[in-house]
Amino acid sequence: AARWAALGINFEAYGKDIADSVRVNDRVMREIFGLPPPSHVRYEMFLDKSGRKISKSAGNVFTPQVWLRYGSPQSLLLLMFKRITGAREISVTDIPRYMDEVDELEDVYFGRKAVSDKREEAKLKGLYRYCWLLKPPRAPSIHVPYNLLVYLVKVAPRGSETAFVVEKLKRYGYEVEGSLNELERRINYALNWVRDFAEIREARVEMGDKERRAVRELIKAIEGERDGEKLQNAVFETARKAGVPPRGFFKLLYRILLGAPQGPRLGPYMAAMGVENVAEALERALKAGRSG
Repeated sequence: AARWAALGINFEAYGKDIADSVRVNDRVMREIFGLPPPSHVRYEMFLDKSGRKISKSAGNVFTPQVWLRYGSPQSLLLLMFKRITGAREISVTDIPRYMDEVDELEDVYFGRKAVSDKREEAKLKGLYRYCWLLKPPRAPSIHVPYNLLVYLVKVAPRGSETAFVVEKLKRYGYEVEGSLNELERRINYALNWVRDFAEIREARVEMGDKERRAVRELIKAIEGERDGEKLQNAVFETARKAGVPPRGFFKLLYRILLGAPQGPRLGPYMAAMGVENVAEALERALKAGRSG
């Protein structure tokens, strides 16, 4: 309360574990200092993936500095602003998802992604503005799925990662000119990730029976193929024969291979990734779905 009074604090968030202390200090402000207490917002615990409270005594703390080694300040602010009610399980492995989500918000903000519900659109645009501390950029940046950058960095020649990734993205159709500074920052995040973690966690992707059959057929169809255009056609043909909408099938494959609903042209990317690696990733996705 003395700090609030001395510094003229008029807003302070607090964790639910100190709610009683906040109530006492609010009363001290009113009855001792004769001043109104700050407005408050209560937030709950951050938990680790095992459900334990994140704390120094538990030895499971990771700091903002650690987050910023692998992700942008905007992704960290999204973590903070997206939801403040209810306990939340977080881990450094969430960073790729938050990085991609900032890009999705940017697409909404600049009108590149339509949202039919106007209230939802306003909420998402507001969230994006807060991720930039109410000073958003004037134009969107280059968007590359985090997992794609991680994969490209993994296979890049040591010491030449940035040049290798930039050249690959050009071949995939990304417009990198004018965005090199931002792209280099993103590549550096992915490079730190690859240096510090052996494997990126693959998210489980939900599939119906038709989708599962289509994925199995695609594994057979791409065997031994190296041509990007033929692989692109194989995806279309597999979806058509399986009775799965091609658009939805492509989105499913992007989620399996990149952890995002969209990305570079899929056929050339699969060729660069290697069909053996693609098949292994698809098999893992099928097994993960079955085990659930």
